[in-house]
Amino acid sequence: TPSIMEEPMCLIENNPKEQLRVNQEALKILQSIQQPVVVVAIVGLYRTGKSYLMNKLAGKKKGFSLGATIQAQTMGIWMWCLPHPKKPDHTLVLLDTEGLGDVEKSNTANDSWIFALSILLSSTFVYNSMGTIDQYALEKLQYVTELTKRIKVKSTPPKDSEGEEEDSSDFLRFFPAFVWAVRDFSLLLKLNGKPITEDEYLENALKRKKGTEKKLDLAKKCIRQYFPSRKCFVFDRPASRRALEELEDLPESKLNPDFLEQVQHFCSYIHEQAQAKVIQGGHTVTGTCE
Repeated sequence: TPSIMEEPMCLIENNPKEQLRVNQEALKILQSIQQPVVVVAIVGLYRTGKSYLMNKLAGKKKGFSLGATIQAQTMGIWMWCLPHPKKPDHTLVLLDTEGLGDVEKSNTANDSWIFALSILLSSTFVYNSMGTIDQYALEKLQYVTELTKRIKVKSTPPKDSEGEEEDSSDFLRFFPAFVWAVRDFSLLLKLNGKPITEDEYLENALKRKKGTEKKLDLAKKCIRQYFPSRKCFVFDRPASRRALEELEDLPESKLNPDFLEQVQHFCSYIHEQAQAKVIQGGHTVTGTCE
């Protein structure tokens, strides 16, 4: 069937000094899908291991380009349509995005467009970061705070004078479930000496901290407001730094068993819990009406 692709294809092209452009060949493949689509997009800084997770979700060793060097590999948004491993008569659409924050790129303004597009296209949105959920990681989510400029919702004007909450509820109808994947995590999951879950770790990080500048809390507020469904996964470092260069080719026996278990947990959750894309009015999306 058209929904089975042997390898990923570029859906949104990001060429130097040009605006983003839709690849018509990829669009035709997408439009040929008659089944409901479960769309999972991953976004984050470049060189943070996004493609490895997406290949795992595809059940493949290779596919999306990993690239071991410091230069970002994925340009634009790449798409892989596969039969859903858990939901019969559904197609799993994986979207791997160009790494954000690459200083060598000629058009960094496209970063926020890629971020916004990933949110509009996906039913589950994975934000991938390194180390810990700290102020630095939150600042890199500046793109969340720009969403209202990028996404315009056609709706009747709010009746109340405040307006803001009405606007955000318009946004929420289009927004995917939010999953934060924290890579190379080395802390103990504890708060005030007591063990906490990954989700509790995320929620604590998103709380407004007294005395913090309002602008620094803006990303937290936007995530809380725009993404009512939130989930967190933490991952150990997969292997030694040297071995990471051959991650695609490393046998699983050479990878950190804790990391493998975490990846399995993540994939199981996405395969079982990620829902089909739904648009305004509760209509389930197929490739045809994307």
